[in-house]
Amino acid sequence: MNIRYPLLVAAAMPLTSLAAIDITDNFSISGFGSTSIAKSNNSTPLFIHREITDETCYDCDTIFGIQADYTITEALNASLQVVKRPQDKWSDPEIEWAYLSYEINELTVNGGRLRLPLFLASEYYYVGQAYTWARPPQEVYDSILGFTFYDGFSVRWQTSISDELTASVMPFYGFGRENKTKLGSYELMFETDYMAGLSAEISGFNYRIHSAYMHTKFKQNGGDPENMNIFTLGGEYSLDQWLFMAELENDKLQTNWYVSAGYSFDAFTPYVTYGQSHERRYSKSVTAGVRYDVTPQISLNAEWQGVYLPQERYDQGKDGQFVMPPIALQEDKDVQAYTLMINFVF
Repeated sequence: MNIRYPLLVAAAMPLTSLAAIDITDNFSISGFGSTSIAKSNNSTPLFIHREITDETCYDCDTIFGIQADYTITEALNASLQVVKRPQDKWSDPEIEWAYLSYEINELTVNGGRLRLPLFLASEYYYVGQAYTWARPPQEVYDSILGFTFYDGFSVRWQTSISDELTASVMPFYGFGRENKTKLGSYELMFETDYMAGLSAEISGFNYRIHSAYMHTKFKQNGGDPENMNIFTLGGEYSLDQWLFMAELENDKLQTNWYVSAGYSFDAFTPYVTYGQSHERRYSKSVTAGVRYDVTPQISLNAEWQGVYLPQERYDQGKDGQFVMPPIALQEDKDVQAYTLMINFVF
């Protein structure tokens, strides 16, 4: 695997397929995982579902997933992915996807539990080996409170415009369900009536552009029905040893974005990322780190991240990227976080 283009490779096929175990000719099992040592200089829990504090944490980022893929016929496939996410107990993992897929010429019809196709790294969000950073930028990837899947169907049309240019369009629809998420000691309940959207993508040899729109109707903690429209746009581009990425998320409550650059030489990829959140979670962050590819299946990250909350927002009791307002704990408005992480696939 050419480590200069980890995201572009992962966009073309599941990274776990590089290390899949073939049980039979039409059945394979693969897996992935991440774990870290993480610590900050602030006692206020940092990042949704990670909750990093000034006490050294050995399981804030722990992820372990198993994926099974079964080829039923040449056109019909089944896939199941079970993941112990950072917020899950080992005894209670989540089914992240479980679907049937049927291909008809340039169309692929999927039905079941599917990954929300909103962001560049959505399809492999929990596979740390597939991206450069220790964690995907929180400004964008935590903007919808960590929700990553839906129960419904999608129809993807993909075509080759030229030898190097591919385009795809995918409408999707999710049925009503209850979603829960925790912010510190608080639990939020979202009763979703439905969600419907469209994602589109153009990819070439060394670049990819992804955009999505999703509309949903929901109730929060039994309140009045609300409508939400979410728009996303992202792109990645590789040039020699350089890899550049940028994404934007916008809805009626917030606008979030980041830009990132990495430079690969031998097995090392130093990288920097700058991100901002506006309105609901107003904050900015700077991340610097280095990834070391031990093998094509194992990588290490050493990362520093500074997250900054404006003074006026701090005084207003806003939380930024914290899971609760730092002023409530009489803590500082800013935080420095340090991470050593290992990722693997098999």
